[in-house]
Amino acid sequence: MKIGILGGTGLIGRSFIETASSKGHRFRVFSRQTSLPPELSSYPNLEFVSCILPQTADLEGLDAIINLVGEPIAGVRWTDERKTLIETSRIDFTRGLVARVLDLKSPPKVFVNSSAVGYYGMSEGQHPPFTENTKPGDDFLAKLCVEWENQTLPLKSRGIRSLVFRTGIILSPKGGALEKMIPPFLLGVGGSIASGKQGMSWIHILDFISAMLHLMQLESASGAYNLVSSSPVSNEEFSRVLAKTLRRPHFFQVPSFVIQALYGEGAVVITKGQYVFPERLLSTGYEFQFQNLETALSNLLEKV
Repeated sequence: MKIGILGGTGLIGRSFIETASSKGHRFRVFSRQTSLPPELSSYPNLEFVSCILPQTADLEGLDAIINLVGEPIAGVRWTDERKTLIETSRIDFTRGLVARVLDLKSPPKVFVNSSAVGYYGMSEGQHPPFTENTKPGDDFLAKLCVEWENQTLPLKSRGIRSLVFRTGIILSPKGGALEKMIPPFLLGVGGSIASGKQGMSWIHILDFISAMLHLMQLESASGAYNLVSSSPVSNEEFSRVLAKTLRRPHFFQVPSFVIQALYGEGAVVITKGQYVFPERLLSTGYEFQFQNLETALSNLLEKV
């Protein structure tokens, strides 16, 4: 396939291009950056378009389009300005992109759009795992995800198969939440956060990329899929396994008020969470490489 990817210079995009290129797929990368990062510049079957929102002509000739664009949500203070930026970078951007896709003479066969497990709302404690059939929550992130996903609905009128990936915590030592957690644990001051009971729905980066490719190539797949492992854990368990993997102690606990002081309303991404199960993904026959957290972290951190 020839794949157009927006937000392709981030962690997920770079990893996806690396894996999919080895399987013969070609890419057209769209980015606000003026040039490709060094790790992508060596790929021969890769075109680069520097833009904020692609022109319709730039989207012609693609078999698939993947939209990974969105301003950071975790690890930032949610001011009113930040919340507006979070919304416009997802809802407005996706709406504009879909409008241009609808104008194409030869539209792609499949359109992939990011979403998040925040769709289901946030909780401080344990609960039965959410599946794709669970109703959305009613907090800021849940409402954001609902509107974000809704922007892809017009694609059905052109017969374009659309996929929405509700992502959890993508584990990689090269970026995201895990990269930020490693330093304090290596210093021996890592530990659980707040009550430690909040859910962490995680997935190994290799499984995330493999699941993306699996669903994109499966013509019967459409709609929303939870891209998380089948074994969500509590924050306390995640912290304990991470400390064990790094051979460090696990006895610190970061109180909620510390996170609240740092990030304000945005602290909920850290002090709350959700337990999510990939019911629809498993129903397609996908087999995880890493279902166990200890195995996943051992694989990712063997060189740390």
